Amino acid sequence: MDKEKIIKAWVDRILAGYPVKPVFEVVDYVEDAARKIFNGILTLHTSGELNADVDDAIDDLMRFLATDRNLSPGESIKLISELRDMMADGIGLRGEDRLKFNLRVEELMFRAFNAYMACREKIFELRLKEKDRDIEIMRKIIEYSDKAKF
Repeated sequence: MDKEKIIKAWVDRILAGYPVKPVFEVVDYVEDAARKIFNGILTLHTSGELNADVDDAIDDLMRFLATDRNLSPGESIKLISELRDMMADGIGLRGEDRLKFNLRVEELMFRAFNAYMACREKIFELRLKEKDRDIEIMRKIIEYSDKAKF
């Protein structure tokens, strides 16, 4: 299994929806999260244990994906399943071993969904606060203009 090749292919898949390749910092951010997720899945597969870096990396990746209005929650989570399949193919898992691997990674997919939805909720809250602020500014403008007429 060529780890770097799989990570690069997965990052390319994540960034494929953008008409222009994002700036270096964004690509580096996504690659770092992808590498940690890959390593976490590999550790989960070999030892059955999950390291703490994986949750942070999933959170980072989901924060990035949650800001993309063109990407649905399902499409975002599907990216994790694509990595799972790339890794299983790279390791050469078949039959029951592949099924066990898929079940272990599914837990990460559920965590990714929770992280994604938490980010979307936060974005919604921020937009709502912005709208409330805009309404308050408009109210003050109207109040000021009413006072200025007299």
